[in-house]
Amino acid sequence: MKKATMIFAAAALLLGGLASCSGNSGKTRVGVLQFGSFEALEKAKQGFVDVLNASDLKGKVDITVKNAAAVGADDVSFAGTLASNSDLLYGIATPSATHLKTAVGSLGVDIPVLFSAVTNPVGAGLLKNPEKPEGNCTGVVDLGPIEDQLEILAKFPDVDNVVTFFNSDEGNSVYQADIVDAWLDEHHIAHSRKTITQASEISSAFASIPSDVDAVFLPTDDTIANSINLIKSANESRMDKLIVVGSDTGMSPGSVFAMGVDYYQCGKQAGQMAVSLLKKEKTVAQLPVESCSTKNLLINQTWANALGIEIPEEVLNIPGAIVQ
Repeated sequence: MKKATMIFAAAALLLGGLASCSGNSGKTRVGVLQFGSFEALEKAKQGFVDVLNASDLKGKVDITVKNAAAVGADDVSFAGTLASNSDLLYGIATPSATHLKTAVGSLGVDIPVLFSAVTNPVGAGLLKNPEKPEGNCTGVVDLGPIEDQLEILAKFPDVDNVVTFFNSDEGNSVYQADIVDAWLDEHHIAHSRKTITQASEISSAFASIPSDVDAVFLPTDDTIANSINLIKSANESRMDKLIVVGSDTGMSPGSVFAMGVDYYQCGKQAGQMAVSLLKKEKTVAQLPVESCSTKNLLINQTWANALGIEIPEEVLNIPGAIVQ
C-alpha cells in the first residue's frame, strides 16, 4: 500500500508539472531569442511584442527576451535556457531560430518555434514545406525585392560591373548572391563576389575591390548589417567611390539606396501567428510561412552627394521612395 501511495504521489507530481507548463505565475511563457541588436532585429522584436501586448492575451503572457549580441556561443546557451522555460518560442534571425529549434529537439518537447528575419528557412533546415509546415516551426521570411533593387541600380549610368559583398558563412547571403548573379547574367552585366567571414575583415576587403567595379550589392547579411558604418568608412576612403545597394533599410547610412522589407511588419506578422497558436485557433501546420508584406525604399542623397555620386531623377522620383 505504501509503495502504491508513493507511485501515485510521484505520478501526481509529474502530472502537476506538465499541467503547470505556464510556470508558477499561471501565465503562458513566451521566449524571444534575438541574434543581435542592429535595427532590423530590434524592429522585428518590437513588432512581435506590440502585437501580443495589443491582443486580448495581454496580462496573460510573460515575455522573456534574450539578446546574443551576435555571439554564437551565447545564442546557443540562451536557446537552451529559453527552450526549457517557455511555451512558445520566437527566433529573430536564422542563427537564433535554428538554435531554438535544435534546443527544442534536444529536449524532446513539442514547443512551437516561430521565426522572422530569416531569408531561406528551407535551406536553413527549419522546415521542408513552407506551405504546410510539417514540424513545430513556421514564421515570416525577409527575402527582399532583389530584382527590384537591381532594376533601380540599372538606372544609374555606366553600371557595368557589380560585386556582391557578404559573409560566406551565412547561408542566407549565399542564397541571395545566387539570385543576384542570375539577374546580372540575364542582363549581361559583369559581376563577382567579395566575401568575408568576420566583421574585422570588412574594411580591408572593401578596400581591395578592384577599381573597375561600379557598384556593390549588400544582401540581408547579419554581419554586414551590424557593421554598416565600416562599409561607409571604407567607401569614403576609396579613390573610386562605389554605388552601394543595401537590402535592408537599416543599411541606409552606408548605402546610396537601401530597399528591403519592413522588419517591424515582419515582427507583427509573427506576433499574429503567436496569438493564433496561443489561443489554440490554429496549429503550426495551419500557418504557412509568410513573406513580409511591406517593403521600403530609402535613398541617401546626402551621402551620395558627399561621395560625388549623382542619383538619376527617375530614381529619386520612384513612388514611395524616402529621400534623405
